[in-house]
Amino acid sequence: MYKKTVLENGIRVVTERIDYVRSISIGVWIDVGSRDEKNDEMGTSHFIEHMLFKGTRRRTAREIASSLESVGGSLNAFTGREHTCYFARVLDEHIDIALDVLSDILKNPLFNPSHLEKEREVIISEIKDLEDSPADLVHDFLMNAMWKEDPLGRPIIGSTESVQKLTRKNLVDFMKKNYTSPRIVIAACGNFKHGELVDKMRKKFKFSSGSHPPREKQTLPQAKLNRMVTQRKTAQTHISLGVPTFPYRNTRRYAALVLSNILGGGMSSRLFQTIREKKGLVYSVYTFIDFFEDAGVFGIYMGTHKKNAIRVIELVFKEIIKLKKGSLTSKELSHAKYQLKGNLLLTLESTFNRMNRLARYELFLHDYVSLDQTINSINRIKAKDVIDVAGELLSFDKLSAVILGPVGKYALNRLDWGKL
Repeated sequence: MYKKTVLENGIRVVTERIDYVRSISIGVWIDVGSRDEKNDEMGTSHFIEHMLFKGTRRRTAREIASSLESVGGSLNAFTGREHTCYFARVLDEHIDIALDVLSDILKNPLFNPSHLEKEREVIISEIKDLEDSPADLVHDFLMNAMWKEDPLGRPIIGSTESVQKLTRKNLVDFMKKNYTSPRIVIAACGNFKHGELVDKMRKKFKFSSGSHPPREKQTLPQAKLNRMVTQRKTAQTHISLGVPTFPYRNTRRYAALVLSNILGGGMSSRLFQTIREKKGLVYSVYTFIDFFEDAGVFGIYMGTHKKNAIRVIELVFKEIIKLKKGSLTSKELSHAKYQLKGNLLLTLESTFNRMNRLARYELFLHDYVSLDQTINSINRIKAKDVIDVAGELLSFDKLSAVILGPVGKYALNRLDWGKL
């Protein structure tokens, strides 16, 4: 059962009780991410996330690391473009320990200068790891191609240059400004009573109730054509195609998700069957989709030998054109919808994924959408909805492309981009 309480200081607590499990997942979500950073702050949100695990006034970094692992639980965090999350998963009998550690790292971080310098090197190593992973790096390049002038297009992790310049004062000031009560959502799922959990949080999470200015409205490039090439000596040519799509609160996102499933959502998808199974031109081909507060991205990734790059992109175009012209059977639509619903239901067998879902609905919609409501939204999608979305999104004048590896410029020049 879903419940929501707003604490006196403005922290929003959203929970879902599942009394037949022994675990509890708790996430403290901060409504700030890389998108909220100025040019000279790039990488700050991610750097702060790292530093909060490096010691508090009560615990050393080692004690933080062992605090939940010693009772069979786990503690971690991640930074996104619009949010940062610190989360724990424990047995229900250890909920007090989880809350104590989460509140401690968020309220009492030391930002020890020597630890900060060590962690700076760790993050720079993380950046280099990403640069050595072209299949991941190409997605950051695509975001930059699509939103080059907007913080949304920057890498979450920052760059070596930006991370080198960040100071302790930069991190402390950014955290003081943004880690305030009205920006915090605490989501929890598992075996507990909502009222008891809220009472515990009220005692533990006494954050400043500073102002919560809304995220500055971004003027996002509309239908901007941007295609870029990065020549590298990689074993494969990595290709990422993308178009802007709907923001999270737009209910047409369900049709976009069905479209994504049909094109590249699994081994039975059109792109996988055509490009890998029939033609044998790739090992990996898939679609991906991400929704933000006021924007979104719909993308297609392929990794192939340089000699096949042009042919692979042409085959993607062919499948998109077929779909835009109305080639969608009721059987294929039903398959995609069942796949989407089945994946959702299987995913929600995890308390962590349920916690994640609770938090995102609160952060994006300030509301809750039940599982039945979501299933009904998917069930209502018609073939025309998917075809209309394909026609609206997948057009030549909106398509950005990144080709990373050999043969990039050659492929860009040879392709007939006007086919879409």
